[in-house]
Amino acid sequence: MQKQRLARRLFKRWDLMSKEIEQDIRTWSKDFLEIPNEKLNGLPPCPYARKAWADDKVVFSINTGIDGLLQAIRKFDSHDYDIVVWANEDLPDMDYLDGLCDGMNELMSIAGIDLHLMVFHPDYDAAEAGLDFLVDDGVTDDSLSYCMVFVQKLSKLDDAALYLEKSNYYEHFPDDIYETLVVERRRLRDGNG
Repeated sequence: MQKQRLARRLFKRWDLMSKEIEQDIRTWSKDFLEIPNEKLNGLPPCPYARKAWADDKVVFSINTGIDGLLQAIRKFDSHDYDIVVWANEDLPDMDYLDGLCDGMNELMSIAGIDLHLMVFHPDYDAAEAGLDFLVDDGVTDDSLSYCMVFVQKLSKLDDAALYLEKSNYYEHFPDDIYETLVVERRRLRDGNG
């Protein structure tokens, strides 16, 4: 009986943390990703976020570990969402998570799987990437610490990048970041993983 009570308390705590993280991510999107930025030619950092939320095309996988991320990848085509936001408080090493996702992106490209993983980790922020104009000071809850991986269709990301390139969206991006976000993704889409 005591084990059941403890399990219920732990489950409630996990559920509460998941809801807090979901809300923090939603706030970050609404108050930062969806807000026009003059350095992005007047477009928001993520011009497609508002529509994805409005169309209920975002799903979460929170505190499910690396196995949960792999599960989200395997099951992606079985639903009609545009994005799975995998978030985890148990922070894997930045280099490990980035390497895992880069390797998975290469593997999926070679296998002809139309998916892409994009890493967000608190140990590597916009300022470190040379994107000072994308620092989200005061938007998120600093008491929460988690990493994220966005699982999305590679073709949709690249189609969006093609459109955004024409609007000078990437004008203020450092060359290496542009190379990673646009050129490298396009190489993967073209099956050159």
